[in-house]
Amino acid sequence: MQQTVIGIDIGGTNTVFGLVNQSGKIMAHSGIKTQAYAGQNFSVYVQALCEAIQELLADHPTCQLTGIGIGAPNGNIYKGTIEHAPNLSWKGVLPLATMMQETLGAVSVLTNDANAAALGEMLFGNAKELKDFIMITLGTGVGSGIVSGGNLIYGHDGFAGELGHAVIVPNGRQCTCGRQGCLEAYASIRGVLQTLTEVLNTNNTPSSLREMPAEERTPQLIYEAALQGDVIAIETFAQTGKMLGLKLADAANYTSPEAVILFGGIAKAGDFIIHPLKETLEANVHSLYRHKIKILPSALPDNDVAILGSAALIWQHLDSIKTT
Repeated sequence: MQQTVIGIDIGGTNTVFGLVNQSGKIMAHSGIKTQAYAGQNFSVYVQALCEAIQELLADHPTCQLTGIGIGAPNGNIYKGTIEHAPNLSWKGVLPLATMMQETLGAVSVLTNDANAAALGEMLFGNAKELKDFIMITLGTGVGSGIVSGGNLIYGHDGFAGELGHAVIVPNGRQCTCGRQGCLEAYASIRGVLQTLTEVLNTNNTPSSLREMPAEERTPQLIYEAALQGDVIAIETFAQTGKMLGLKLADAANYTSPEAVILFGGIAKAGDFIIHPLKETLEANVHSLYRHKIKILPSALPDNDVAILGSAALIWQHLDSIKTT
């Protein structure tokens, strides 16, 4: 029997999970549609998830389940709960880790999805040799996991590290968290598209993006236009990179990271974002940290990072149990 864990990533649309061994190989994966259970009791969703996991385990009888790791929005590692997640249909405090453990009989640990991604990078990716780094996930939202001295920073309540909800523009754009001017409102997919609209409205330079209906624009199309030298596309990413660089300079002053690791669809813009990010970071960080911080892409496969991150969470937890 091969020891494996289940890594689960819970999103507003889909829930994906996989069987992962200790070297980070995904033996098999599956999923269910989160949205299919919207409007139903949370326990119905959990039961469906457990049944799908049991089916996967039954198809792989040589895999021994030793634990379950869960990455979820607003996940609290101390309590094993999802708390007031804005992009899930179930509100309030949801004791998911306990429910999974009771149903499947395996130790279960839950944390914020960006924290799980940071752990995945530390165990299986570009942060294997790093003990001090910041993981930034750029997608529907802006998530972050901060690792200091080889340990994730959770804070006293389990919710530390929300750089995406640090204010970058006082009284600025409306954020999904209810406040104004958060980094997420500028560096998420929605934020990048809003920046594009603003650049188009204030710059008369010809652009292939100008004739495209707003609802058809995507960061990928902006990137493709930038590759063709489109000034509007390049400026859109430049403004995004500057916002990230400014807030990361503040974060570096607090934590002195060796590297910042970028993951997510927007991070695929590569140097169009990284160059302005670096320039702004170096111009605004304290001189003690200048020219010391590397900006690295994630080494984890796009489609697997969520599963690997959650698997890393439970593997780390199991290892800590062995050493105590």
